[in-house]
Amino acid sequence: MERMNMLLRRFAISLTSDRRKFGLFCALMALGLLFWARIIVIKNLPRTVMADQEQSAVAEAGNTAVGDGTDNNGLQVRSIMLDIVPERDPFRINDAYFPAEQKPDLESGDGRKSALSTSEDPEQAISRLHLEAVMQGNPMAVISGRTYRPGDWIDTDGPIPIRFALVEVRRRSVLLEHEGRQYELRLDGSRG
Repeated sequence: MERMNMLLRRFAISLTSDRRKFGLFCALMALGLLFWARIIVIKNLPRTVMADQEQSAVAEAGNTAVGDGTDNNGLQVRSIMLDIVPERDPFRINDAYFPAEQKPDLESGDGRKSALSTSEDPEQAISRLHLEAVMQGNPMAVISGRTYRPGDWIDTDGPIPIRFALVEVRRRSVLLEHEGRQYELRLDGSRG
């Protein structure tokens, strides 16, 4: 065993000492692996079946009516009839598992003087934004995975998106504005 280890070490040293020998050895190994993989693929070919357009091809091969029969090799051949139009739409959403959302009916304009407020509170919307990085030289900020510069608009995700304007990039925070109110978003996750 000791002698075998020593012989292997000597072989490795002699092989790697000359760059040409080592390059040739690596190229031959890669070529050998490619041929080996090719032999495995050829040896283990997957069995495939090609469908004919006409049903008569199956009937003529077995000299029987459309149904079960045998081919020239004695293997049993079965033909399957498929519907031209499917019985159900596979892309239709099942209402039993995914019921449709029902929106509440809006009240008539007689009972209210002003329209319903559908706006979300900016405090809640800004809580979904995360300041990840700030850069001072050419001011930029990475907010929730996207890069913004001063003057860019930032839309929040949610049921009702709210749009903030990036006003200023500071050392460890950014200043955002929505409808005249300013909000500070800090790197530590707190809001000002």
